[in-house]
Amino acid sequence: MTIKINNREINVETDNYSSPLLIEILRQEGFDVPSLCYAKEKKHQASCMVCVVKNNETGQIIPSCSTIATDGMNIDSESDEVKNLRKQSLELLLSDHIAVCKPPCNRDQCTLRKYATEYKAKWNTFERYSALKDTSPQHIKDNFWFDVSKCIRCGLCVYNSNDGFTFKDRGFGMQIFLPAESVNNVDESLCEICPTQALYLA
Repeated sequence: MTIKINNREINVETDNYSSPLLIEILRQEGFDVPSLCYAKEKKHQASCMVCVVKNNETGQIIPSCSTIATDGMNIDSESDEVKNLRKQSLELLLSDHIAVCKPPCNRDQCTLRKYATEYKAKWNTFERYSALKDTSPQHIKDNFWFDVSKCIRCGLCVYNSNDGFTFKDRGFGMQIFLPAESVNNVDESLCEICPTQALYLA
């Protein structure tokens, strides 16, 4: 299978069962595509829209983390248009995120802050909004904590926990929720895929 990325023809290996996702091809070819809701070989849903690219054949803006490559695709991932759209997505996430991070957050390991700096995304482009009433960290078990104020609701913990985390409510009020009866089902390894250190060990 052959696709074109930023005017470069790429030969993509496929098997009889599936083709790779665009984000994996782009990264393998050296294009730095950001994402906050995607972790390789983990369950996910496109939610952050930071990984968007443009399909030059259709003119559509598509999430590369959930789009399977097809033969003949012509993809743009480096234009100003694409980068501005990624910046807007980051600024929307920042408008619902705490502006001053609290301990034990490690700023150097926060993927959201990394991309916000890289794309020069501003924290105050949109009116700041938060549906949170209680922003204090929640003790889950042992030394495992959940800081809801840092959560961007990417869903990685929901899709990759065994009957543990779930979504609660909808729209602006949607939050990640952990039922009391599900505490023992939560794996501490989720900390490794959380993009903002909302899940952490202390």
